[in-house]
Amino acid sequence: MNINNHLSTMESLPNEILIDLYGYFDGQELYNIFYNLNSRFNSLIQSLSYLSYYFQAPFDNIIDYNIIFSSQIYTLNIYSKQNIKFNQFFNIHRLIIWFPTDEQIIQINSKTFPYLEYLSVSYTIANSSICSLYQKIFSNNFPLLKSCFLSGHELSIDTIEWTQSPNLQYLYITSIDPSILNACQNLYSLNLILPTLNNISKNFNIYINLKRMKLILTSIIWFENEKKFEILFSSMPNIERLSLHKLFSVINSIDLLRNYDWLSTIIIHCLPLLKQFTYYIYIFNLFNIDQTDIDQNLLEIKKKFSKIYKNQSEYFLKIKQYNT
Repeated sequence: MNINNHLSTMESLPNEILIDLYGYFDGQELYNIFYNLNSRFNSLIQSLSYLSYYFQAPFDNIIDYNIIFSSQIYTLNIYSKQNIKFNQFFNIHRLIIWFPTDEQIIQINSKTFPYLEYLSVSYTIANSSICSLYQKIFSNNFPLLKSCFLSGHELSIDTIEWTQSPNLQYLYITSIDPSILNACQNLYSLNLILPTLNNISKNFNIYINLKRMKLILTSIIWFENEKKFEILFSSMPNIERLSLHKLFSVINSIDLLRNYDWLSTIIIHCLPLLKQFTYYIYIFNLFNIDQTDIDQNLLEIKKKFSKIYKNQSEYFLKIKQYNT
């Protein structure tokens, strides 16, 4: 079958099916495959209002595509070091950018993005431009922003000032600084990724709207000052779902797990509304050390957890092998 036969078959499809089909392609693919085949296809593509665009270096000829589709781009996903003319994309609702350059962040900081609802920034170094972005996020300069993903080395924010971000409901972040959380009084869900809780302070407000929390501690050092958990959880008394993720190195004694109370005193005291709790332990064994002692005691450890939380059917202990 030649290309004309394929085109004839496509043209016989109703508009509804074609629009559903277009949903499987991003803007660049739509342009390459369907645009300028005929006026009907062009009109259908230009009627779409939820296009996604994935920029990956070197994204040749990207300027040509932007001129046609820029007002229709709903989701912009950038994995490139090249400069982007963000002022072309005035209808962006979702922006994802991976390891941005200073210039890219400066451009984001200089734009308003009045419709932005979701922002994801994965960075390596917390430089001045990233600090400025934090200031913009937590001072409500993205007024419709509801969900924010910020992943990178924890930055020093002692000299940064911000006001409030009242519409922010979902936050994924790698910083425990109270001023960030205090700027988000209407948070519903919080994901925290930290090495430890050592830097936690007592300067948290009470977050009455926070219902879900995921806490990931990445250090292989097992010992944690449980007072820090108490400080954190006391600020979130209405949490209903909690997952805690922690590493356990095989070089530790198994007795640390066998005699552990799984934060029961703190959780019962600080989180009276908690309905679902999952404690994830990841066995860290980088050098393939014999871990027979751990494997033989897993059942006993889980039974103790269940005994401690005997009246809680939705509290679980899950022990897994850590995969690097």
